Amino acid sequence: MTSSYERYLGMDRPITRRDFMNGAAMAIGAAMLPHGQVFGTTGSAEPQNQAGYDPPVKDGLRGSHPGSFEVAHNLRDGTFWKTAGKPVDTEEMYDLVIVGGGISGLAAAYFFREKAGPSARILILENHDDFGGHAKRNEFHLGGKLQLLNGGTLLIDSPNPYSAVTARLLK
Repeated sequence: MTSSYERYLGMDRPITRRDFMNGAAMAIGAAMLPHGQVFGTTGSAEPQNQAGYDPPVKDGLRGSHPGSFEVAHNLRDGTFWKTAGKPVDTEEMYDLVIVGGGISGLAAAYFFREKAGPSARILILENHDDFGGHAKRNEFHLGGKLQLLNGGTLLIDSPNPYSAVTARLLK
């Protein structure tokens, strides 16, 4: 008898001949590669155990780095308009302007475009040089030491199934 968890994993479904052959071909092909090409120089298959492993450097995701928050601090401190240039009217028109390219801003843009259609003009304003908000790793250098902290992804796991809307967004 198959448990609900096994069914969730798909273990109640038959494996097609094609899937079996593809899996076997992958295993045989990997076995024929030299050891270093499969497992790297440390003998470990896990990328995080490889020398020089640093996803933010590889992907350019550095988190809250210098240059990403000074403007907001200047606005907070009331010094922004002393050094800011004069606003220029670009005469651009948008159906929606979103402040923040984190998961909430990106979700808002996604769902708005879904309802308004592909011709909807959406402007997303973001103070970082990449999107994702807190849903990425943040790096800070404090006291000469590199400090790492994951952002919003800390809470992305759910003990219950996601709602249909959330699951669709994540997919």
